[in-house]
Parts: sequence; C-alpha cells; structure tokens
Amino acid sequence: MIPATLRNAVRAAAGTGGVAAFDADGTLWREDVGEAFLRHLVAIGWVRLPGGRDPYAEYERAVERDKRTGYMYAAQLQAGLLEAEVAAEADRFARSWVPPRLVRAAQELRAACSAAGLLPVVVSASPLPIVRAAAPLAGIADLAGIEVRVRDGRFTDEVLDPVTYADGKVEAASPFGPLVLACGDSLTGDLALLSAARIAVVVAPATGSPLATEALLRGWHTLSSD
Repeated sequence: MIPATLRNAVRAAAGTGGVAAFDADGTLWREDVGEAFLRHLVAIGWVRLPGGRDPYAEYERAVERDKRTGYMYAAQLQAGLLEAEVAAEADRFARSWVPPRLVRAAQELRAACSAAGLLPVVVSASPLPIVRAAAPLAGIADLAGIEVRVRDGRFTDEVLDPVTYADGKVEAASPFGPLVLACGDSLTGDLALLSAARIAVVVAPATGSPLATEALLRGWHTLSSD
C-alpha cells in the first residue's frame, strides 16, 4: 500500500505533464533482470569469451572494479549477436522471469502516477534489449537502458551516451519531459536521479538499505520491496 503522504504528493503533481522515472532492477521487480539474462545467454552458448573464460565471472569482476564500466561490459558482451535474435530471446525470457518478481508497491505507485497524468519511464542500467522486453511487463512502454551501436543488424561493443547509471540516468530521463518523480533502490546508481526529482521514492526491503538510510535523512518517501 502506498502511504497517504506519497499518494497525495502524486495527486498534487497532476496536470504538470511531467515524468515519473523508475529504476528497474530492485525497484520495479526483485533481482536484476540484466544479470539474469546475461547468465541465460551464457548458458545457451550465445555469449562466449576466448580461451573458455566464463563471461559472467568476467562481468562480476568488472562490476567489482567499477560499477559503471561493469554494466557497460554486460551490454558489450552481446557484440556480434543479431539484434533481432537477441530481442526475440529477451522477450521469451522476460515473459517468464519478470511477472513473479514484480514489486507490488512499485506497481501501485506506477498506476498512481499514470492516473495523475505523469508519464512513467524506466531508466535502467541493464542492457537495452532486456529492458525493452521487461519494462512493458511492468506496465511501462517508455524506457532507456545501456545501448550499444548496431551495425548491419548486429550489436557492436560501442556504447552510446548517455550511460544510464548515476548522473547518466538524469540525462537519459530528460528527453521524456520534466522530472517530477523518481523511484529507485540503489545509493550509487539512483541517488542522482532521486535528487533531481521533486518527489523522491526509495524502494527497500524491511531490513533497510544504504539508500533507505539516505531517504530518512532527506525526508524522502519509502516503499517496501517485500
């Protein structure tokens, strides 16, 4: 259930023609769909590395070194694959993966934003193909994710700006309209987006999170991911 203070704040924003920007992983749904889809692509043999190295282990090491470049690397690992084939596989994967993991409170917030005339937008640090497949299952058609250039129908390893992480999420959300509400779960990934919004909403488990602690300090709204 959305707290009354948050519901009233969303209603007060009605008629602004603004944007409600949602992070995806850990916010609209539990767990990380980008990582899950990467593991799937490795398992079916579509993503490989020279010398038999484990692509997912390489991804985890990249994220440990630097989250932004690590998330870019997840998209770059699809280089050489046909865009249409990845899109079809992402659709099949998302249809079974996303629905049981949807966060009810975030879905209620998304519905309240739509009712108030705000445009819900997903801004995710996962690769764009899986974001395109997953976001509509959470009721959101407009979206941004980490994108690489496509040449002759195949993905390259050339990452396009903006990279949808931290400050890049604010830049990616701006073409959709003025940012009224932002909702996220990650201190490093979503703090900039929430700080730029008039209404900031943090999704966190009952045990708390670093961003939930920040929300308490700033007087932001919180929702349960449980």
